[in-house]
Amino acid sequence: MFPACATALSQWRAAVGPRCQQGSDQQRLLAKPAAIRCLQGGDAARPSRRAFLLSAGAASLLLHGSAAALGLRSVSSKAPAVITFRNELDRNIKIYWINYTGDAELYAHVPPAGWFTVDTFESHPWRVVDAASGEILQELVTPPGSSLVRIDPLAVPQARLQPVADSAAAEFVGWDGVGGSEAEYAPASVAEIGLDHLGGVAMIQAEGYPLPVPIAVGINDAAQLFHAAGPEFRRPSTMALWARSLEAAGAQVDRVLITRLVGSTVYARIILSVPGGGQRSLDARPSDSLALAMQTKAPLYIGRRLAASQQPGAPEVVVGDWLQQQPPSPSREGTPPASAQASYRHSRRA
Repeated sequence: MFPACATALSQWRAAVGPRCQQGSDQQRLLAKPAAIRCLQGGDAARPSRRAFLLSAGAASLLLHGSAAALGLRSVSSKAPAVITFRNELDRNIKIYWINYTGDAELYAHVPPAGWFTVDTFESHPWRVVDAASGEILQELVTPPGSSLVRIDPLAVPQARLQPVADSAAAEFVGWDGVGGSEAEYAPASVAEIGLDHLGGVAMIQAEGYPLPVPIAVGINDAAQLFHAAGPEFRRPSTMALWARSLEAAGAQVDRVLITRLVGSTVYARIILSVPGGGQRSLDARPSDSLALAMQTKAPLYIGRRLAASQQPGAPEVVVGDWLQQQPPSPSREGTPPASAQASYRHSRRA
């Protein structure tokens, strides 16, 4: 169904590729080794296909809303900060960053007596969760400078930053579920899918924009896209199974959105219509979102700013505050900062 993506990819390289060599912040986001230069479709912090499919189970999918409905989310900040988490419990914990749309992204598993240091920004919220039970142990907003967060038996469970609303009544905000309007999106389609020894690429063609948006996907993800686009097999594929599961649970995929770019990662959302007339907005990787859209024949949309940013001669102002919306990154230091270690020793003496 889809030809090799050499034609569209070569057109995109000819028009946009030279900008990747000039070194601006936006241009560096497009850099990818070897033959394919395109936006990354996900990273370790994004939900895996298994995590997404588990979230799409009937109970959690139909009843639980995202953190965005509660208003807890990161905002743009140029003030760098450093947080060190110290696990003083006798069990493993998970550290989540609450991103710019209010969804939790897993950043670390921390064992007992373990540390995790992250370079982040002021105003970024963080959530600490018991790895076994899923209980929220602590939530905090990144303070200025360098800080130490001790997760110890005397400190947990603490009050959350705000109460958790009734999940069955989670608010769906805007057209995309997280406050965006329909005017911010353009109808789109999967124009071509390409695959080589380095991975795959999906070329997303948006209405009103001459050049497609290339999104890099893994080899297995590209194979899943080919499978979704091809003829139906005797036995159901992974996406066919989950499409049937949604239908059996009374839900349907209303639309799929390729939303924004944060750092070098493209974000997507799946909008579900659920029993009772409500809607749910799920954070997902672009590869899974595209495969599900193709499997269910759901309409596909892409953010206009994302599509415009890939056109020749597009000014950096097109992406607006995206250049300020950078994700946290795990510290490259082998040990926690000296200030955090000193604070920890002082608190232990006290």
